[in-house]
Formats: sequence, structure tokens, C-alpha cells
Amino acid sequence: IAVASIGLGVGVTSGIFTLVDQVLLRALAVRAPQELVQVTSEGQTYGNDRGDGTELSYPMYAALRDGNTAFSGTLAAVNFAFQVGESVRPERISGELVSGTYFPVLGLQPAAGRLLGDDDDRVVSGHPVVVLSHAFWTSRFAADPGVVGRLLLVNGRAYTIVGVAPPGFDGLELGRQAQVFVPMMMKPHVTPGWNGLDERLSRWVRVFGRLRPGVTAEQAKAALEPVFREQLRLDLADPGFANASATARQRHAEVRLTLLPGAQGRSRLRRTMSTPLWVLMATAAGVLLIACANVANLLLARGVARAREMAVRLALGATRRRLVRQLLVESLVLSVAGGLLGLALAAFLAPAVLGLFANPDQPSPVSAVPDLRIFGFALAVATLTGVVFGLAPALQSTRPDVAPTLKENAASVPGGGGRLRKALVASQVAVSLLMLLAAGLFLRTLDNLLAVDVGFAARPLVSFTLDPSLNGYTAEGTTRFARSLLERLDATPGVSGASLANLTLLDGNRWSADIRIEGRADGEDEDLTQFCNAVGPGFFRTLGIAVLRGREFDQRDAGAAAEGEDGLPPFTVAVVNERFARHYFGEGDPVGRRLGFGSEPHRPTPIEIVGVVADAKYADVRDEVQRQVFFPYLQSSRPGPFTVYVRSAQAPAAALAGAREVVRQLDPNLPIATPRTLQDQVERSLSRERLMATMSAAFGGLATLLAVVGLYGVMAHAVSRRTREIGVRLALGAAGRQIRWMVMRETLALAAAGVAVALPMAWWLSRLVESQLYGVSAGDPLTAAAAVVLLAAVSLLAGLVPSTRAARVQPTTALRYE
Repeated sequence: IAVASIGLGVGVTSGIFTLVDQVLLRALAVRAPQELVQVTSEGQTYGNDRGDGTELSYPMYAALRDGNTAFSGTLAAVNFAFQVGESVRPERISGELVSGTYFPVLGLQPAAGRLLGDDDDRVVSGHPVVVLSHAFWTSRFAADPGVVGRLLLVNGRAYTIVGVAPPGFDGLELGRQAQVFVPMMMKPHVTPGWNGLDERLSRWVRVFGRLRPGVTAEQAKAALEPVFREQLRLDLADPGFANASATARQRHAEVRLTLLPGAQGRSRLRRTMSTPLWVLMATAAGVLLIACANVANLLLARGVARAREMAVRLALGATRRRLVRQLLVESLVLSVAGGLLGLALAAFLAPAVLGLFANPDQPSPVSAVPDLRIFGFALAVATLTGVVFGLAPALQSTRPDVAPTLKENAASVPGGGGRLRKALVASQVAVSLLMLLAAGLFLRTLDNLLAVDVGFAARPLVSFTLDPSLNGYTAEGTTRFARSLLERLDATPGVSGASLANLTLLDGNRWSADIRIEGRADGEDEDLTQFCNAVGPGFFRTLGIAVLRGREFDQRDAGAAAEGEDGLPPFTVAVVNERFARHYFGEGDPVGRRLGFGSEPHRPTPIEIVGVVADAKYADVRDEVQRQVFFPYLQSSRPGPFTVYVRSAQAPAAALAGAREVVRQLDPNLPIATPRTLQDQVERSLSRERLMATMSAAFGGLATLLAVVGLYGVMAHAVSRRTREIGVRLALGAAGRQIRWMVMRETLALAAAGVAVALPMAWWLSRLVESQLYGVSAGDPLTAAAAVVLLAAVSLLAGLVPSTRAARVQPTTALRYE
């Protein structure tokens, strides 16, 4: 029982720590990762941000690379999707555009061939070479060293494979494993229609630097500051600033340079999963504590049974120190055996937990297989468990009262440690109550989110993503392809609607822009940021979003015009959601009003509002409904990848098979990415909440079971030690129900003590989980009451058997040895 208890505690803790280590703690597999810093900025910049706000423009990167003295090297990189292979087996994979300094600054050596260098990053569109990741090389080419020098089709163009990256390195972003590395100068080919290499106001590259020996991050920031300020001054002189307001210019000039630790790269997955994984680590530690308390109770009970043995050893001259050492060695043997069992459990648990939040459409972001670090962690936890929770029983068991213990009636002498055992059980109850509270809150959060009205009918819809530009399509070609695709899908039997969107719904992506209403005088500090999407004809009908006023987009809204002189998108019409309409027009009719991009009062407003639609969620189920503006995708001058939505009366598998056939007929070389139902997308957007609810419920149930076992063990032992007392009470006329209540009262008192300890702790710990909840407060009285009632009920069950056994004691048997 002790080995099983320790195995459960160590296994649960090690399984979660495997993911904590991989996602939150592990550094990049590069030379001296602690010397890396990420260069970014803070403040309200002007122009286009393409990412999560940590990016710089390429001209800014080039200036920092060439003008700094603090770094021994500077690199730039950015993730993009690539299509590789021919029509037989085309694949859409993730890769990185990297500067020529990328691999030298990271200090990496090739597994085969060579890596990219400065000579591969000099001429725009002039270096069609590629480096494979070790994982992609192994899975796609069976680790054949002869692959070096061969040609690989990347986005429909032949690239020469020059080398393979070392094993364990998959790029700078955890969660988006790069499978190919392409020179930065090939960007015009990777993103047709958008160069970006010479755009000062377009921020899209992630910049890292390696600190020179002896240089701190603060010193490096001070050394970079003059170069950074000079680049901001050049930004302000860019033609793109011609129509900017004085406020926008001032805010851009006040942007601050920031250096962030770069040892772990950067990762949206890490930011998203940081709090959930630490919370799960805390709950796993709670299971370990309860398991260890159970083991301590078992050892205390065993110590009582060995009281005569310890007394004999002491009487024969053994020192207490030697006896304590013996008992600690025994507990360490148990804990090490439990640790090995725990490692086996961790090897099963970690992949199961990873499956709850990893994206099945992409390579696994981390390895869930325990390695030497996890083995060392499990061994350390098991050893610490053996020492800490074996020490108190060892000390208690080696101080018996020798003379009374050696008497013939030693078995009737009450053993010590009763108060310690009860304290351990009360602490188990307290920890299990905390975990039940957390499980209840996370389960209610998930239930609330699943009940949220996302604004569209998700269940009959299937979706998939296409990016024609990866096959070399021009902007006009992409638009023609999209129109042909929608026409053919609409004509497919069983399909009642088909459309597309530039941004996938509920996928975490956002497109925000400042948008001004014609004739409206905005306040100086008014937030003009709106959330945008470009959608196809019939989009709202396909998704089941009601058109409240006006119309939605149709074939009249096709055909892109040339961009204006200031680079503004060429849309002529827009549809807004209900929240946008209420915010800007109150009860008035927005149809026919005009809007335009930009926050400056003199910016043109050429876009006519042609419809108002019902509110729907945008990037996340948790989000409040945002003000949204929709533009016609078929008017885009730079149409990018798009997600197709199909409403079909067929089963999802059949509907997706029909859609694949339509795509194949139009272009057999164009791969379909992320095929799924929209209901799957809704549920996948809640993967973090599902992880928290599932694992906290499992850990809470396990912790409660262990606590109940501990409570039962203490009460059963107490009844056995008080057999004589119970016999005397019965002989003097006590009724069985009185004996039963005596035991149950003590059981409930232990549970009540644990509850009394846990409730104040729950109030303090609630601040740690508040941000993870939705629709329920951390101090929710209903959840607390339910957890207390559940714990009281199982406590009663734990005391039922010992109390019944006590009530059935025969006085003659109990007093036989008097």
C-alpha cells in the first residue's frame, strides 16, 4: 500500500512536471542560451504589426545588426507556412524565414551537409536553398544523408537542400516547430505580393542578439538606444507617416526599446499554458502530499506494532540514532520502489495530458517521454518523500517506554503518535478540500463556456484552410481560385452554403485596425480600434448569422481596385456587427453611412456600410463580443490564405471528402490544411479549459480517495487500540448506537478540522486561479458548499466501517486478558 501510494503521488507529479519542464523551463537547444536576448519595443507604434507585438521592421533589424557593439551577433526570424513536395504527396508545413546570421549566432552544427550563412542571405529572391529540421529529415527522408544536394519543391519552386539542422532544434518558437529553414531574402517568393524587406512601418521579424562576454542586458540596451532612436526618427520621415496625426507621431517617437530574456525563444503556447500548467503542478503536489501523509500514517501504525521490537533493541544497548537510521532506510526502500512505479505512471500520464492541449494538426510541440531530467526529478521527489515522511514515524517509534512495553500485556499499552496521525489526516482532508474546490470551479468554468452562444450554428459546418499563394498564385489568381471554389462547392449535392474567411474563427488570430466614421467627431483619446475580417459572398448565410439590416456580400462585391497612394486597402463596401452599430449610431440606421481606415480626421472614408449582422464571437469563446467590421475578400488587393466553411446535410467525413475532391479538381497540388468541423474548432478553442477541468477533477477525486483511505485507516486503528475501552463501556451498559456515534463523532471532528484549515487557505489561493475562471467567482459559495458536503459524505463513509465494528465488540472478548 505504501509503494502504491508513493507511486501515485510521484507519478502524478512527475507526469505534470514532464510538461512543465518541456513547456516552461527548458531552454533552446543552442550554444549558451542564457546569452540570448530578444530585442523588441514597447509603446504604441504606427503602421502594421503582423504578429504578437514582439516584432520589429526589417530595416530596424538591419540597423541594429550593423550598428551595435553590445552583441557578438544578431539574427532575425519569422514563422511562415510552406508547401513542400509534388502533387503525389504535397504537405503544408511550418517553417522559418531566417537571416544568414541565424545558425552562426545560435552556435549550431549541422547533422548533415551545411547550415545557412551570410552568403545565403544577400540577394533578394536569389538564394533558393533550404535546410531541413532533423525531425522532418527523419520522417520524410528516413534520415538519408544523400538528401543533401537534392531538389525540394517549396511553394512550387525548386530549392536545393544544403543541410540538416541538429537533433533537438526545431526553431525559436515552441508550439510551431519549424520543419524547414529558408533564407530571409527569399521572402518575396514566400509571400507573393508582400515584400516587407524595405517597409519601415511594417513590423514582422523577431530579432534576437547574443550578448558579448561581460555585457549585461542593461548595458546592451544602453548601447542600442542611439541606433534605435535614429531609426524611429527615420520612421517618422517615411512617406507612410504623411497623413499621421501629431498624436500618432508623438506616440511613435516615444516607443521604448526592450530587451527580453531569449534563452527559451518565444512562444504563444508558453504564455497560454503557463498558468494552467503551474496550477496543475500545484494540484499534483497536493496529491503527492496526501499520498505521503498516508505513508506516514502507515509507518506510524507499523511503529506501534513494532513497539516491543524497538524496546528490546533499546534494552540491549542499541542507540536511538541507529534505530532511526534503520527505519529511515526502510522508508527509503519503499519510496524508491514507489518512485520507479511513479515513473511508469508518468510515462503514461504525460502524453495523455499533452493530448488535451496540443494541436493534432501539427507536430507535437514537446516530447512527453520522461528523460534523464525527469528520472532525476522523480528520484529526488521519492527520496525526499522517504526522508521527510519517514522521519516523524522513525522518531516516534524509537522512543517507547521500555519497561511497560516489555511486559506481557504490552499489546494493551496505548501506542504513541495518535495526535500526529490525526494531524496528518486533518491535513489530508484540508488539501483534498482545496483540490475539490479547484475542480468544482474549473468544471463550472468549462460548463459555462460550453453553454456560451458563439453567434453561429457550429454543428452542421465543416471547415478547411487553403493558401493558393504557396503554389505560386498571384493575387488575381488567388481571387479567381476562391470564386471558382465557392461556385463548385455551392453546386455540390447536399451543400446548402459555402463561403470563406481570411481569419479562421475562434482560432486566436486577430486583425485589428483603426477605423473612422464619416462625419463623426471623435474624442482625442477615443479608441477607434475595430476587429476586422475579410469574408466571401454568402458568409453570414452559411454560418447562420442573421442579417439584421441591409444585405450581406454577394458577387457584386468582387474585383479588387488598386490600392490608394497611402497603401490603404481598396474595399468599397463593408458589413458591421450589431455592437459596432449600437456604439456609433445608437438607434440610427448605419446602412449607407461611410467609414475608412486610419484615425486621422482628414483620412478618406470611401467604404459604404451595406449591412448589419448579429453579434458573434471572434477569436476566442472567452472574449466579450467585439466591434467588428467585415470586408469582401474578393475585393482584397493582397488576398492571403483563407478558411472555407461548408454547410452540408451530409456527415462531416463525407462533406470533407466532397470538398477535397472539388479542390483536387481545381488544383491537385494544393494541400488542404486543418480539416475539421466547426464544432471541433469551438471545442478546440477551449482546450486549455478542458485540460484544467479534466485534470483537476481527476486529481481532486484521487486526492479525496487517498484522504478517505487515510481517514479510514486512522479510525480503524483507533478502534483496534481502544478495544478494551469499548468493551468496558459496553459492559457498563452503553448501547451500540452510542459507541457508533462516538466513533463517527471523532471521524467528523477530524474532517471538520481539515475543513476549518482549508477554507481560509482557499480564500488566499483563489487569487491564483481567478484569471482562469469564466462565469464563476473564485469564492463561489455554491461550489464551496458542494465540496464541503461531498467531503463530509465520504468522511461518513470512511467512519462507517470502523464505527460498525466498534459497536459489535463483545465485552467478554475485549476483557478476556484482564
